[in-house]
Amino acid sequence: MERSRMVDNSWIKTDRASNGSGPTNATRTKVILTLAIIVICFIATVACNGLGSNATQYKSEGILVDFGDYNTAWTNADLNKDDDPVSLLDAVKAEHMSASFDYVITDGKLTSVSYSGTVYANDADHSWDLWYIQEKEFDAVKSGTYSIKVSDYSVVIWAYTSTGDKPMPAVDATATSIYGYAEPERIVSLSPVCTENVNAALAIQKVVGTDSYSNYPQYIDEGHKDGSISIVGSYTDPSYEAIMNTTPDMVYCDASTYNDVQMAGMLRASNVNAVVLYNGEDINTIIKNVFITGASMGHTLAAQAYILKLNYSVEEIKKTVNGQDGRRVMLTLSNDPSPWIAGNYTYINDLIGNLGGENVFADVPGWTNVTAESVAQKNPDCIIVLDSYKYGADKYDEMMKILSNEWKSTDAYKNGDIYLFAEGLGEMGSRAGPRFVQLMEIMGMAIDPGAYREKPLPKAVGDDYTDYLDITKRISE
Repeated sequence: MERSRMVDNSWIKTDRASNGSGPTNATRTKVILTLAIIVICFIATVACNGLGSNATQYKSEGILVDFGDYNTAWTNADLNKDDDPVSLLDAVKAEHMSASFDYVITDGKLTSVSYSGTVYANDADHSWDLWYIQEKEFDAVKSGTYSIKVSDYSVVIWAYTSTGDKPMPAVDATATSIYGYAEPERIVSLSPVCTENVNAALAIQKVVGTDSYSNYPQYIDEGHKDGSISIVGSYTDPSYEAIMNTTPDMVYCDASTYNDVQMAGMLRASNVNAVVLYNGEDINTIIKNVFITGASMGHTLAAQAYILKLNYSVEEIKKTVNGQDGRRVMLTLSNDPSPWIAGNYTYINDLIGNLGGENVFADVPGWTNVTAESVAQKNPDCIIVLDSYKYGADKYDEMMKILSNEWKSTDAYKNGDIYLFAEGLGEMGSRAGPRFVQLMEIMGMAIDPGAYREKPLPKAVGDDYTDYLDITKRISE
């Protein structure tokens, strides 16, 4: 049975009526009018552009060469003139002359490719194979023959892989190819995670619009204030009209919200390129999103460089935090007696595991509301409260005074191992984005304080969180 995918959007503050019971009549009216406008715009754009425009297709015109480790080379090609994957290697050679691309075919099989001074040759563990991704599918399939037509598939890939591995990701969360787009000059981002991925790909100055929650890096916040960057809706309610008013040539959407996926389809029908990032359920998916963002805008090298920093940081943190294997951890979104906690299929769960800890709620999926009794039963050794707006870092004592009896019965309370991650740290931690390693380093200090005796972590950390970072302090620069 396929498991349900939980949406990691718990940081959103839902608008409520003054009595706290639900949306006001005015809000309902606004929603109805917004939906009506969206439907009208969608019908109009389909009528004008049709569903067969380039931006709506699930395939790209060209060939991909994949060297592994998020190192790829894309080449555009007119598949009406040539859609043979073997002869298109000559087009790759012509396109990537500056990287000295060359290849060797022996006895009808691709055996070696040289690129940027490195030779990738078949050996006992690695080989060059031809792969393809069917339209509207996600997984790459190894071709049993070179005699296929590139135009029959979403993406065709020459990939250098080790035994049992597959090529790097080549489609987004809607199974649309991430290759073949012109480098964008006007970018719109529909979630904080998307915005931070654009920043990681060194394209933040091309952003002309974001959701209302995006505020990092500071360039975005300043752009909102001076009007150079438009707000095109909230995280859960993007505005088609506001997006189109920015005249974007690329829009990055977030699969963790259904409305973004729907918006991507509407934008493509309007001949506006859109890429949908995957819901960040684990570290690998977050890294994949960094790559997809960079590759889709032609900033593959920038994305690859950032990924190298991420991988290095993860390994260094794991080396540092190695003395608390099996420590029982609970991460919550508040100090409520019955809190929302990070369960399985969240990147927080993956971080805890990589830090040698044990998520006490790994048996429940996603971000889940649990009972006060279950907190006592799970009896965590360490509790981390992730709260970006209710408590400032100076409110730790206030938070501790009102903890429920169930929380006070835990070993975490008895041993003084309850931490408050507030303000900017709390906000960053609720985003499954490219700064996850900074949260990972801070979490490591809480889970294994003995590893950081020279710079112990206080019980409450907020906007000053970078003061406690060492390995990841400059990760976003």
